[in-house]
Amino acid sequence: MRIAPTDDLPRVPISAFKTNPVRYLETGALVTNHGKVRAAFVPVDDTDDGLDGIKAQLGLLARMTAPEDVASELAELAASRDSELVGDAR
Repeated sequence: MRIAPTDDLPRVPISAFKTNPVRYLETGALVTNHGKVRAAFVPVDDTDDGLDGIKAQLGLLARMTAPEDVASELAELAASRDSELVGDAR
């Protein structure tokens, strides 16, 4: 199993991706929401099995979980959660 690099994938708005995800089956896509990449649809060549496949999957997971990206997402989620708090009852 080989995973294509994500650097050369086209950036696609989530609405366009949802409309026709099959279009990106072979090329892959970086799915964006309000200009930020929210998901990577990466084509995988599933011709071999075993240890190489497991290494490829672990490599993909490692690329998706950069510490600064995780911290940014957590901060954004906390800010949106805190903005929804309701004040004290009158």
